[in-house]
Amino acid sequence: MARPNKKSDINKTHKHYKSQNSTWKIIARNTFTLFNMVNVILAVMVFLVGSYKNMLFILIAIENTLISIINELRAKRIVDKLKLLSEQKPTIIKDGKAIQVDSDDVKPGNITVLSLGDQILYDSILTAGTIEVNESFITGEQENIEKHPGDQLVSGSFVVSGTAKAKVKTTGEDNFVTKLQTEASYIKTADSRLFSLMNKIVKYISYSLIPIGALLLWARFRTEADATTAVTSTVAALINMIPEGLVLLTSSILALATIRLSRKKILVQDLYAIETLARVDTICLDKTGTLTTGKMTVHDYTPIEKSFESVLKAILSHQTSENATTSALRKKFLKSAKNKATEQIGEITEVISFSSERKCSGIKTKNAEYLLGAIEFITDDKDMIKQVKQSSEGYRTLAVVKNSTQLLGFIRLEDEIRLTAHKIIQYFYDNDIAVKIISGDDVVAVKEIAEKVGVKDLRAIDLSSLDHKNYTKLVQDYAIFTRVTPSEKKELIKAFKKQGSTVAMTGDGVNDILAMKEADVSLAIGEGSDAARRASKFVLLDSGFEAVPSIIDEGRQSINNLERSTSLFLAKTVYASLLAVLFTFLPLNYPFIPIQMTLLNFVCIAAPGVILALEHNTERIKNKFISNIKHYSVPTGIVIAIAMLILSIVATVNHFEKPLLTTLSAIITFAIYTVLIYKISKPLNWFRAAILIFVIVVMIAALLLPLTRSIFEFI
Repeated sequence: MARPNKKSDINKTHKHYKSQNSTWKIIARNTFTLFNMVNVILAVMVFLVGSYKNMLFILIAIENTLISIINELRAKRIVDKLKLLSEQKPTIIKDGKAIQVDSDDVKPGNITVLSLGDQILYDSILTAGTIEVNESFITGEQENIEKHPGDQLVSGSFVVSGTAKAKVKTTGEDNFVTKLQTEASYIKTADSRLFSLMNKIVKYISYSLIPIGALLLWARFRTEADATTAVTSTVAALINMIPEGLVLLTSSILALATIRLSRKKILVQDLYAIETLARVDTICLDKTGTLTTGKMTVHDYTPIEKSFESVLKAILSHQTSENATTSALRKKFLKSAKNKATEQIGEITEVISFSSERKCSGIKTKNAEYLLGAIEFITDDKDMIKQVKQSSEGYRTLAVVKNSTQLLGFIRLEDEIRLTAHKIIQYFYDNDIAVKIISGDDVVAVKEIAEKVGVKDLRAIDLSSLDHKNYTKLVQDYAIFTRVTPSEKKELIKAFKKQGSTVAMTGDGVNDILAMKEADVSLAIGEGSDAARRASKFVLLDSGFEAVPSIIDEGRQSINNLERSTSLFLAKTVYASLLAVLFTFLPLNYPFIPIQMTLLNFVCIAAPGVILALEHNTERIKNKFISNIKHYSVPTGIVIAIAMLILSIVATVNHFEKPLLTTLSAIITFAIYTVLIYKISKPLNWFRAAILIFVIVVMIAALLLPLTRSIFEFI
C-alpha cells in the first residue's frame, strides 16, 4: 500500500518504487520541489543585480535534482523488472486457443485453464475437469480439497493436482483476495523515526526562510554600500540555512540500498521499511516456507508385514494428486517399475483418491482394502493407534493398514529444514531480536522444527485448544503459537506491539496479510501468494529467508551513516540561522558570499557527508540522531556563529575590505568544520583518514591556486 504523501521534500524524494510511478511523474516530483523553488528565486535575485558568478550555487540544486531523478529511475527500472518476474500470467481460452495474457486483461466470463502449481487468481466456477486445491493460504489448513464442475474456486488458493477449466466470476476489487487486502488497508503503516525528525527540521526551516530573508534583505540594504552586496549577502545567508545536501543524501542512500538489495533478488516496496526492519526487536515466523522449504522427506520407516512396501508402492503408483507428502514418499519408494508392486498384491479394482474428508488414500483389490494415512483416520483399533502414536516422536507419521484391522507398517516424515535456518535464527539472537513462531500446523510438529533450527524459547500453545484468549497474556507466556487463524495472527501481532516491540512478520499466503499489515514491517516469500507479496514491504523473490540479514544490514548501514553525516549538514543550518537573525539587527558586514559558501558546502559538508554515508557499517542502531545534533551540530554551529560575529565586529572596527573579511570567514569556518569531521570520524581508519586528507588538500588548493582564488574571490 502506498504511504500518504507529506509536504516536505524529504518525503517527496522517498517514494515507493511502484510501476505506476511513470518517468514523467518521477521527473516532475523531483523537479518541482520547495527547495528548487527557493534556489531559483535566490538565483534570480543574484542575476538581477549582475553578480553572475555568485549564481554557482544553482548548479548544486540542479545536481541534487538530477541525481535524485537518476537514482529513482534506476531503482524503478530494476523494481519493474523484478515485479515482472514475480507476476503470474494466467492462461485463457480465446478463439478456441489457450493463450497467456497479463492478469489485468482477464475479464469476468473468460475461461481460464488451471493445472498443477497454478494459483487461482480470480473467484471462479469450475466448468470442466476435476482438481484438488490447497486453500491453506486462506484458511491456514493444509488439507487439499477436491473440486468438481460447478464448485466455487476462491482466489488465492493453489491447484495441487489435476487440470481443469474455470469461468471467471469476479476480477479486480471484487475478488475475495482483493477484498481481504482492502480490509487490511485501514491499518496505518509506521513512520520512519529518522525521516520524521528530518521532516520536522526541513518544515521549520522552510517556514522561517521567507520572514528571515525579508528582514535580512531590509537590514542589508541599510548596512551595505550597494544593492549587489546587499543581495549577495542575503542570498548567502539563506543558502546556508537550506540543508540541500541532506535531501540529496537521504534520497541517494535509500535508492542505492534498494538497488543493492535488488541484486540479491529482494524487492523493496517501501523505502521507509529499510529503516524499520533495521530497528526490529521481535520477528514472527511461520514454519512453512521460512524455517522449512515446504518440502517433506522420509525420516525412516518401520515395516511390520512383508507386504508393506509392495502395498505402499501400489498406492503411490495409482495416485494422481501431488503434494509435499506424496512427493517425499514417491522419491523414497518408487525407484522400481510400478507394475512389480501391483503383481505382488493382485489386481487393483478401485483407486481411493486422497481427499480432505477422508484424510487418506488407498486401493482396493478383490480381497482387501489398503489405506495410507494418519492412523486415527484409517482405523478405530485403539491398540494400533497407540502403537503408531508412541513411535511418532514429533514426526508426521503415516500408516499403511489392511482392511482397517491389520497394521502393515508406518513411515515417519519430517519437514525439510532450510540449510540456513539455524544460522538465521542465531543471527536474530546475536542481534537481540526475539524469535516467535506463529503457525497453523500441529503444536508437536512446530515445536520439533523450532528446536532443530535453534529456537531457544520453546514455550508452545495450541490456540485451538483455548475457549477464551487473552492475547496480552499469551504473548508474555509463550513464544510458539500453533493452530492459529488469520484473525488470531493479527491479534498476536497487535499484542506484541502493545508491549512496545517493533515487530516484523513473515508470510506467504492470503491468511497472513492482516497480520502482515498490522506488523511494523512485513516480508513475503516470493513463491507465496500474490496477495501476500502486494501486502508486504519486502518480497524475497528467491524465497530464501537467508536474505533477511542483508536487509537488516542495509538498513543499519543507511541509518547509522545518515545519523553521523547529518551532523555536518545541520551544523551549517544552525550557524546560518543564528547569523541570519543576528545580522538582521546588527549593522555589520555579513561575512560570507554565495560563491565561497558553495565551495565550503562541497568541501566541508557534501563530499565528506556522502562518502561517510557509503561506508560499510552494520553496527546496531543506537538512535544517536538527536544526540549527534546536540553534541556535534549545535556546538559547532554556535562556535562558527560566535567566531563570525567576532570577526565581523573586528572587521568593522578595523575597516577590513570585504574580500579580506570573507576570505578569513571561509578559512575559520573550514578549520572548525575540519575538527567536526575528525570528531564524527573517530575512531579513524584508513577510509576516514583519507576523507579528512582529501578535504584538507582540496581546501588548501582552492586557497592557493591562482585560478581558484580568482573564482572564489579569495585575497
